[in-house]
Amino acid sequence: MYILGLATMGTSAACLFRDGTLIAAVEEERLSRIKNDGAFPSRAIAECLRIAGIGIGDVHEIAVYWQPWRLRRRVLGTLGKGLGGADAMRGVASRVNAFFLRRAPDAARPEDGGSWRHLFRLRAMIAREIGPTRARIRFHDHHASHQRYAEAMIDPGELISLSYDGGGESASTVVTVVGEGGRKRVSTHDWPNSLGHFYSTFTGYLGFRMLEGEYKMMGLAPYGTPRWKEALLEHVLKLEPGGRYRLDTRLCDYHAALQGRFPARLAELFCAPRAPDETPSTDHIDLAASVQAAQEAALDHILAPLRDSHPQIRRLVVSGGCALNVTANGKLIESGRFDRVAIPPAPHDAGCAIGAAMLSLPTGVDTVSLRSPYLGAGFTAAEIKEALAPHLLRLPEPLSDEDLVEQVAALLEEGRIVAWFQGRAEFGPRALGARSFLADPRRDEIREDINAKIKKRELFRPFAPSVTEEAAADFFEIDQPSPYMNIVSKVRPARRSEIPAVTHTDGTARVHAVPRAANPLYHALLSEFGRRSGVPVLLNTSFNIQEPIVYDPGQALATFRASGVDALAIGPYLVTRDMLA
Repeated sequence: MYILGLATMGTSAACLFRDGTLIAAVEEERLSRIKNDGAFPSRAIAECLRIAGIGIGDVHEIAVYWQPWRLRRRVLGTLGKGLGGADAMRGVASRVNAFFLRRAPDAARPEDGGSWRHLFRLRAMIAREIGPTRARIRFHDHHASHQRYAEAMIDPGELISLSYDGGGESASTVVTVVGEGGRKRVSTHDWPNSLGHFYSTFTGYLGFRMLEGEYKMMGLAPYGTPRWKEALLEHVLKLEPGGRYRLDTRLCDYHAALQGRFPARLAELFCAPRAPDETPSTDHIDLAASVQAAQEAALDHILAPLRDSHPQIRRLVVSGGCALNVTANGKLIESGRFDRVAIPPAPHDAGCAIGAAMLSLPTGVDTVSLRSPYLGAGFTAAEIKEALAPHLLRLPEPLSDEDLVEQVAALLEEGRIVAWFQGRAEFGPRALGARSFLADPRRDEIREDINAKIKKRELFRPFAPSVTEEAAADFFEIDQPSPYMNIVSKVRPARRSEIPAVTHTDGTARVHAVPRAANPLYHALLSEFGRRSGVPVLLNTSFNIQEPIVYDPGQALATFRASGVDALAIGPYLVTRDMLA
């Protein structure tokens, strides 16, 4: 039995289950090459079917991550926001137009790429884009889709499941207790009271692209002092008794912010907004630190009542777009309230494709397939050779895995930067050792080299480390798994001088601890580099240049050519720049 899962309007994606096994999951952006593409995921659907070797006619059920007829909360919230003044009404009208009437002109904005009307005519959309289908179509609750996927990352037993993001059909934050007695929602915060909208609005206020640049504000925050945290909690994001919060949408108007409009009162309370091309001032940096601190305070406040009502539950699962706030995730672990905090590889809307399909499954799931982030296409040596041959002066000899690992480790030890394209593509926003740029973390200067040659990004943004799972606790203050690069941890003080290129200004790092079973080849490379250097850690950043992460061999070669990277390890081939035609 094949079940196709879909997410659209946010970060669009598709996945495919055969019985209880997840056999493919792909984000639309990887194929359209539009970052955070929110359009109808026709390419992703076709790719999942291609990976499985089936047609749309073989699919028994299509599961969707949203129930589009549930409009009451959105309508009431939108009308309430519209009463806030002319600016608010203009912002609301723009979003209504984008969601319901047409596709917005800026397709690069994730929420603007799709339309709710697609969900009302889904069968016709699939017939037009893919082919006719008689599959049953089921629509599932947005936050339930987030939660079900995330909860599969941890073994059965009692847990607290938190989903928080910009907003679902009606809720923006949902807390559920899961145990032997079933599931019980213990807390629901209705839209437009949204921690996602709070964080995104200030992302725009600080001159970064909303719904894309939140990680930039998060990277900037450790450089500042959170001197406006209390003012934010007093005027903008108000914490109320019982773990409740309320967002003042007159000051934090998400839809107006998408249009670049902000209330003058924000400048009176904090500082003037930052222009996108302006160097961040001390005030801007301190505001970023304050927003991050307020977000973390709200998160702790939401979960606080569970300490009294369910003190015995020591496991937390986090999902939704806000779960990409890796710093906040690290603070949850650091608090000591939970023994284990689990976040899936795709906690944002793309992961809802998997969660929705799980809600449609009549039986259990294969957790091994579900917990793997390597769900896109893989390519044979013959396919890679065919893609490379027309573009190289000479094709290198294919290498065994052992020889490839030894030669790449030697290059990295010499200070070279290597593009690493191996196995099936990752699902989710992180490069997890399948589509990565790699470098020696012992060399502090290599960060500037990478930015100059490849990423061309702000110098305040940190690079992440990959480390063998066995060595993770030796280098980082973390005593739980972190296989998806979703958790910030302190670097052990004695180790900071050994890996300066992946240690942020506050002494932390976004840890990717690699289990041998999850990615044997990448684990072998980390181990070999560790044997040579004494440090089984590599700087790992995504294989892309101002674009979505590369997906296929052609994209890999094109990006390698456009970069200043020294070598490309693609399948069994190690390509150096002198081989390029």
